[in-house]
Amino acid sequence: MAFETLSETMRQVAQRSLAACKQKYGGNGVKLEEGIDNKILWRPTFQLRPSKTRLLAVEVAENLYPESLRGAAYEVMTFDSPISVYQACTLEAYQSDAKQRMIGILRENGIGIMTVDEDGKVAFQHLCIPLAQHISSLLLEKEMAGMSKPLKVHFRTAHDTYVGNEGQGLQQAGQILEAVVDSIVKQAIKDGTIPAATAAKALADQIDALYATGKFTPHRAALGGAREFVKNFRNIASHPAPSGKQAAEKIRKCRSGFLDAIRHTNQLRQAATSVGYRLAVIL
Repeated sequence: MAFETLSETMRQVAQRSLAACKQKYGGNGVKLEEGIDNKILWRPTFQLRPSKTRLLAVEVAENLYPESLRGAAYEVMTFDSPISVYQACTLEAYQSDAKQRMIGILRENGIGIMTVDEDGKVAFQHLCIPLAQHISSLLLEKEMAGMSKPLKVHFRTAHDTYVGNEGQGLQQAGQILEAVVDSIVKQAIKDGTIPAATAAKALADQIDALYATGKFTPHRAALGGAREFVKNFRNIASHPAPSGKQAAEKIRKCRSGFLDAIRHTNQLRQAATSVGYRLAVIL
């Protein structure tokens, strides 16, 4: 019998949640109570493959955020294939979490939540993405500290896109940075800091033009960071990932790039403010 190590109640949770995952993600690569890889000590209750490059692993437990999940996070995030993680529990355990304290921690750490009620009905209370892709709301807000409300709205929207498609989300975040550069360039042209012809140049050349002026000398680090972003991350989304290892590498680069887009945009915002420019970001 499958899931023999579980109590009768949790065995039903495991069976029902497995059936729900098969229906939602397909039934390829199903394994029960087996390890994922020798590099990962955690043995999920069950696992399956939604695609050839991605893995879904589920821990069935009555107590929310069990130690098995806490200890596996780093190994899962750094593994050579993207892994999405769920915890499956009873609906009663989910509802009894005072002020959703543990549920909030699970969500902040990128772990999805499934519940099974007394009648065996399964609900995906919180969907998840690969842990290597996850950017918590706390980190997102921290990186955006000091930004104007419109800029924060743009990056939150980009993050919504990123959750569904990391490459498109990175592109969207990069477009925000480009719009900030565009706003700075227009004002620098208007006050005579750089030639009008700069507006027709490539983005990297526009940044170089700003870099070369004495007006932005104290902010060359910000401009250099923006140029490096353009060089390293602008075309990541266009590269397909045919293997699990390549998919994991792409996801990590997209995550790093998304956060870099926020940081460099914030630095450019500070540079613009210091020289009296007022950003008008048009997307």
